[in-house]
Amino acid sequence: MEKKQKKKILKKITLGILLFLAIISFWYLINRFSYAKELPYYSLSTAKDSVLTIGIIGDSWVEKEKLDSLVNLFLANVNIKSNVLSSGESDARTKFIYQNLFKEKTERNSSKFIIESRPDYCVVIAGVNDASGQLGPGYYSYHVEQIIKTLLHYKIKPVIVSLPEFGIEETPDNMSRVSELLWKFRNKIFAIFNNNSKIDNIKRYRKSLTDRLVANNLKDSVCIIDFDKICADYYKCTPLYADRGHLTKLGKLKLCQLITDELIKLTSNK
Repeated sequence: MEKKQKKKILKKITLGILLFLAIISFWYLINRFSYAKELPYYSLSTAKDSVLTIGIIGDSWVEKEKLDSLVNLFLANVNIKSNVLSSGESDARTKFIYQNLFKEKTERNSSKFIIESRPDYCVVIAGVNDASGQLGPGYYSYHVEQIIKTLLHYKIKPVIVSLPEFGIEETPDNMSRVSELLWKFRNKIFAIFNNNSKIDNIKRYRKSLTDRLVANNLKDSVCIIDFDKICADYYKCTPLYADRGHLTKLGKLKLCQLITDELIKLTSNK
């Protein structure tokens, strides 16, 4: 009797642990792949001034004002006076970059001040973390569309840098052997569902965004900067990358020059 009782208790504990793990896994998947709800727009009290104002939002490529001073300098070199502001969040997916536009200034990673500054243009550099995490082309294109719609609502011209080429098939630095195996296994599983088992999803994500913009009559309202003009193949552009997903100083210079060239065209056509 005592042995049977112990077996029953052990069975209950095992089932409890399995149920707990199933709930945690389910919550993780829902949290990871769920789309953001469309957030309500807020009113602006600030007036637009005559100075050319440019916002830059995105992930770690933008974080800590890595690009704004360069864009400002390149514009000054062609006698264009400007005010360039930036806001980036390290490791941010497009979902979070969208949500950050609605966070109050007191909240971490808020980029609401970019919109409140009433920029003429807003450069969006995003998607590396979506692609690296194998979140799916729909996830990426949906959230970039929400960013675009938000900018257009506030009469800001969206300037979207196409999903950059990066070392998507490379292992991140400083991973242990176990972490690397788990990371590769996770991405392979997600790629089976999101990209026909292919880890390199960059072109498919780009196409998904283009298709969505065309379907929703937004393409003519957006300026797309082709990142391939800087680098079309990660393995042929190693001097531009500090690691699999971040640019060197040279890479930043080239990106900012490309952005500036596009802004000059846009301002001259106004």
